[in-house]
Amino acid sequence: MIEIENVSLTYGQGKSAIRSLNGVSFRVEKGEAFGIVGESGCGKSSLLKCISGLETGWDGRISIGESQLSHSRRLHEMRIVQMVFQDPYGTLHPRHTIGTALSEPLRAQGMLRTPEIVEKALSDVGLSPAFRMRYPHQLSGGQRQRVAIARALIVEPEVVLLDEPTSALDVSVQAEILNLLSDLRALRKLTYILVSHDLAVTAHMCDRLIVMNSGKIVEEITANDLRNNNSHHPYTRELIESSQRYKKSAA
Repeated sequence: MIEIENVSLTYGQGKSAIRSLNGVSFRVEKGEAFGIVGESGCGKSSLLKCISGLETGWDGRISIGESQLSHSRRLHEMRIVQMVFQDPYGTLHPRHTIGTALSEPLRAQGMLRTPEIVEKALSDVGLSPAFRMRYPHQLSGGQRQRVAIARALIVEPEVVLLDEPTSALDVSVQAEILNLLSDLRALRKLTYILVSHDLAVTAHMCDRLIVMNSGKIVEEITANDLRNNNSHHPYTRELIESSQRYKKSAA
């Protein structure tokens, strides 16, 4: 479903240039949930921006299905790939109702816009039709993230990019959102790419994952490998050990 081949990205020029991505390549099968992990600054979010079309200065090749994506995306290409961001409040206009927020991607794609379509999108993520008339500040963090998921899915994409979708939420609602995302993937036969610093979340959501460091892929492993601490690269082992130490200290 997704093929990333030798993708590189550099910010700036000359001595101040920063190589955010350096020859990244991997494939994701249709219907798969694929994870990307690594510490802050390793290039995870930059890679999602390249795939989504938010970042246009990359080199290499990005293909979705049988189509090779251009740097300047056409309208139907933008519909195929949608993204859910880390901060749900920051991605919703504070003066727009939830109904307006969900109608906007339909308008941008030239699709039919009706209250019934918006209400169904809300229902699909576990929110009542009454939320259509509310504003973002009237919702909890978990409810806002449900709206963000509904907005991504309302144009019926094939691929959903998840950039730390639960890290800004209370622990009590993180599991609810993760289970919702898993259910929606199965129901709609979606393909996910999940970026997370939480290895437990990645192991729960994903079938396979890549580990990134300094803009490069250092290892590709399965979720079972991650759960069983079965890795070969020292950086991956260090990430797993750090995660385990953090859990023990938090407990």
